[in-house]
Amino acid sequence: MTRLKNKSPEQRQIESDHFFAELEQQIVKQLREDASSPEGREELIRSTGIHDTELIDELGKLGVTADGLMALRLFPLVLVAWAEQNADASERDAVMTQAVRQGVREDSTAWVLLDQWLQKRPPGIGVDAWKRYTHEMFTEMSNVAQNRLIELTEKQMTSVAKASGGHLGFGKVSAKEKAIIHQIIESMKRQR
Repeated sequence: MTRLKNKSPEQRQIESDHFFAELEQQIVKQLREDASSPEGREELIRSTGIHDTELIDELGKLGVTADGLMALRLFPLVLVAWAEQNADASERDAVMTQAVRQGVREDSTAWVLLDQWLQKRPPGIGVDAWKRYTHEMFTEMSNVAQNRLIELTEKQMTSVAKASGGHLGFGKVSAKEKAIIHQIIESMKRQR
């Protein structure tokens, strides 16, 4: 008890931040282990109907479980947030706002994954997994539904890009963000 009294508020805050960062790392590690386990793989296959073994492997490496799959659907928003070399607080808030609109709850695996990807740039394997996932989704969707998903994704990415105000802070989309949005939309169109 006396050790706690002897610490400044800044020291206590640093220790608290460190504790929660370690806790989050443990949660993400456990998600990866669960997603990569034979049971986790089977649950993902059973709940999604995805039979692409490479995709299932990639999802496991990313820590995406069956209940975290919505995070992969929102992965393009994360890429836009990272377009300018860092995902700032307003972009992170914009991504999480879009996640909530899609039904992602704060206590869900999808939330934890999105939060992790917004704090630390996601690995390149995420792009490959997202492309494979999009292709799998599109095989089960009508052309109308595909077009609507592409339009929704573009609108969501643009809202994330505008959240930080572009490069000069005037509510614009920067050239890098525009390039990322264009690449993602073109990739989605090719997944059909």
